[in-house]
Amino acid sequence: MRQVPRPALWLGLAGLIPFAAGAVAVWALPQGWNDFAQFIQMAYAACILSFMGAVHWGLAMAGTGVAGPGVTGAGTAAGDSHAGMTWTRTAGSVIPPLLGWLALIMAPLPGLILLILSFVGLFWADMQAIRLGRAPTWYLPLRKTLTIGVVICLGISVMRLVV
Repeated sequence: MRQVPRPALWLGLAGLIPFAAGAVAVWALPQGWNDFAQFIQMAYAACILSFMGAVHWGLAMAGTGVAGPGVTGAGTAAGDSHAGMTWTRTAGSVIPPLLGWLALIMAPLPGLILLILSFVGLFWADMQAIRLGRAPTWYLPLRKTLTIGVVICLGISVMRLVV
């Protein structure tokens, strides 16, 4: 985690606070209020999925991972912004918000499970982006840590529904 830029690290970790607060609230609050806390946690998760999808749109728009004028390799330097805007990259960036929205209109248990699977799938997509030189290498340890935190917090909320 030492290579992660400090603003990304601290803001990313701070982004776990609403997830953790939701996990605590679904167990600690009285009936009715804990359902509301669960919805708030799910709504926040949907927003974060949308944000994470936008990261991939931004990387594509910047031409990251695409050789362009003045770029000698595919690395993580900005390249040809038109070449970066492929159907695969842009479609992949709009799937996370659609999954988050779908999770919000589902019943709580399948919605939470969809959110968990979406965050895991997004982590896989992030790993592929890093492998292909479309995202910086420091992104992987940050995403791994944050994904584990999110999955644990959402999993705690799932447990309240099944216990």
